[in-house]
Amino acid sequence: MTPTSLPPRPQQMTIADAFREAMRLDGLGQYAEALKICQQILKTRPNQVDVLHLMGVIAFHAGRNEDAIVHLKQALKFKPDMSEAALNLSKVYRHKGKWREYIAALEIVHTHSPERADILTDMGYAEEQLGNHDAAIARFQQALQLDQRAALAHDNLGAILTRQGNIAEAEKHLTAALELDPTLFSASMTLALLHDAAGRRDDVIATYDRILQLHPDQPYAHFQRSLANLCQGNFRDGWEEYAWRFRRPDSRTLHNAFPYLFWQGEPLEGRKLLIWTEQGPGDEILLASMIPDVLKLGARVTLACSPRLVPLFRRSFKDCTVVSTDETNRIGKSDVPDFQASFSHLGAVLRPTIAAFPAHSGYLIADAARRDKLRTSYQAHKPGTKLVGIAWHSANAGAEDQKSIALANWAPILNLPGITFVSLQYGERVQDAKAHDIIVDKSINPLKDIDGFAAQVAAMDHVVSVSNTTVHVSGGLGIPTSTMIPASYGRIWYWFLDRSDSPWYPAMQLYRQSKSDGWQPTLNAVAGDLARNLGI
Repeated sequence: MTPTSLPPRPQQMTIADAFREAMRLDGLGQYAEALKICQQILKTRPNQVDVLHLMGVIAFHAGRNEDAIVHLKQALKFKPDMSEAALNLSKVYRHKGKWREYIAALEIVHTHSPERADILTDMGYAEEQLGNHDAAIARFQQALQLDQRAALAHDNLGAILTRQGNIAEAEKHLTAALELDPTLFSASMTLALLHDAAGRRDDVIATYDRILQLHPDQPYAHFQRSLANLCQGNFRDGWEEYAWRFRRPDSRTLHNAFPYLFWQGEPLEGRKLLIWTEQGPGDEILLASMIPDVLKLGARVTLACSPRLVPLFRRSFKDCTVVSTDETNRIGKSDVPDFQASFSHLGAVLRPTIAAFPAHSGYLIADAARRDKLRTSYQAHKPGTKLVGIAWHSANAGAEDQKSIALANWAPILNLPGITFVSLQYGERVQDAKAHDIIVDKSINPLKDIDGFAAQVAAMDHVVSVSNTTVHVSGGLGIPTSTMIPASYGRIWYWFLDRSDSPWYPAMQLYRQSKSDGWQPTLNAVAGDLARNLGI
């Protein structure tokens, strides 16, 4: 670099020169130096709006979000119509997941640039994150009124409508999004989910195939295609691709925690196998049904599971060394495993076909003394009646509305004579039982004490529930269970398709929602069968 090309010394710079230098340093990632120049400018020119704005941008780039908010809000204080500052402020709030503040910042931009469909689309996305689905739909529709070629507005609107079960309207928008941008991954993924919700089984797999032609290393697409195959009973393809879930950026598993070979069906007699669980407690309990199979193969098993499942699994699988996933640093210190496997790795070896699912009368063992005490307590409310545990709400983040059934609709079941109903519901929704003649046992907290919850479930003569953790506990215990499955969105792969029985849980009966008539026919069917099964 020649002397004439050197940047001027700071003391020789004009304000404009210094501002440009700060921008240049920001572009180079030299954030501390850039901020220092901005601070020097403000000493001579306090409240310089462009400088405050730039300081906010630099702070955001440097990962100092709170500082960025302070500087950008200062800029807007002195120039409230500064759309660029409001837009950058919105980016900070989006990064922090502060959706209400994000919307407020975008409102400033929208006020001064009402023709921008992309701003309305972003506002709709934020409303969706807040659970304000009607407001989100309104924003997306406003965006499309401005610009019918707003692919992301079509995409986001199609996603909400799919979750709401408005298949025809959703498909129209998703198709439009992909016509405008054939590479739009999110729209393609939602379209596959739409085909699944509509029961178009061949179209589901074909859509994932097309996605993977464009995005061959997309872990979410591979994972979702694996679920579609498993749901249809295509176990060989499903289990093989299921391992792609470990490649998802948000995956929180023990896949890379241990240096041991993954078990692929090698002989296990006398060998040591480390099995670790993943996903939620319901899935852990479901897939734990394969532990007895592994033990029959002669393996010495160490089982690492969620902390709250440790007491229940230790009692249920006495031949295993059961540890918490919080204690995995102890594994291999003195007894090095020959192999490792996640629960779902076991599926590829032990559940290759429906015929490979063994009959069983339950594999979980509840605390017998606690079970008997609870049963005696509940029976005292209405001596001589049957005990039926019920759960009506699912907290599934993506399909809560589709999987849940308001207690107000349960009259066909709750009006049956000769039954004492006990709430097996977890979370805040247990309060719904107050308006009905349902026992709520505050000594049991399923979210904190699954072992106590298992004792409560084991005290029942029958369980009736939507698809949530409750049915996995009752199914694993071998308690007769009536499980109500949503017709489309929210149906989980392990309930398969068209079956009224569950290969995982022989004591379980599946009742599938009617697509056209909602939940009422399902509730009526459950009520009729429950009365017959209990002899009332």
